[in-house]
Amino acid sequence: MPANTSQTGKVFRRNVVPFAPLALALAMNSVPPSQPTRAAEVANPGPTGDNVTAAVCDDNIADQQECHANYPTGCSAKGGYDPYLNYLKNLTPSPAAGVSALDQSGFDNLNSNTPGDLSRDNHADYADQLKSLGEGSQFVVTGYLYYYQHTGAESSNCDLTGPAPDYSNVDFHIGIGFDAGIAGKAVNNPKPGTAQMKEFQQNSIIVEMTPHYRAQFHPNDWTLDTLAPALGHRVRVTGQLLVDSEHNVRGQNCAITSNPQGSKCWRYSVWELHPVTDFQICNDDACTQSTPIGSATSAGGGNDSGSGDASASSAGAMGMRRSATATHSAKPQSGSTGRP
Repeated sequence: MPANTSQTGKVFRRNVVPFAPLALALAMNSVPPSQPTRAAEVANPGPTGDNVTAAVCDDNIADQQECHANYPTGCSAKGGYDPYLNYLKNLTPSPAAGVSALDQSGFDNLNSNTPGDLSRDNHADYADQLKSLGEGSQFVVTGYLYYYQHTGAESSNCDLTGPAPDYSNVDFHIGIGFDAGIAGKAVNNPKPGTAQMKEFQQNSIIVEMTPHYRAQFHPNDWTLDTLAPALGHRVRVTGQLLVDSEHNVRGQNCAITSNPQGSKCWRYSVWELHPVTDFQICNDDACTQSTPIGSATSAGGGNDSGSGDASASSAGAMGMRRSATATHSAKPQSGSTGRP
């Protein structure tokens, strides 16, 4: 995981790989709101990732907009990353209605069925198997917001960082857990101590708000500030299911660590929702009613500027909304720098 420096939004590189990026970028952003729930199947250039390639960053990429308009898989100084994994991370699906719910037992099932040899550079080799487990489809998770962070430089975002205070070039890395007792420790606690943060991380799954998704659909309402009031509260998050295979190692993935409490592992699962396509704060324990993050009535505040594209997402709408989400497991049955 790369270290973060948030002083600049620029990255300087020496070489460029010709990539025909414009057509591919347009394909990424052309998925209609009525798409099937498997977003990757609509926009994916190939089922095995054979026709996506890693790229070397051009000199002086200014910001996330320039990055994602020209590099569908992102880029890095040497192009040494998994392009298929990055391509999945960088999709921009519209929120899907009527998707299946994924609970803690669902993540446990995914953990137990994750290919043992899946690693940081062979995601495409397991594309069909991961698809059968649900990768690329959208799911909804209802849990508690334990913590949130901005990330540092990642190849999926062209190794850009910052810039403070909005961190518009990087992902928002968000921990969602299922234990009400642990959640109580997160209320009004945006900067937990080291020991508390370890408990949050080891007991939560990760969901990621990507910079270009925020900019396209939620430029005002999906911010670090609007996440703060939701800490410790029940939330409902929809997004594309993805296994972040670069973290499928014992020192990071607690699911394959025999003694997590005695380990430095920092995630309950390598399966995550990435990108997030909808984020709601629950207004009751059953989450039958919820409020969009960033709306005037969400968990005590936030801005009310709404979504950047109302036709693409309902998460920026004002007021409460009744849930129509089914609840069953998936097949097969706070402000500082975070880890991507």
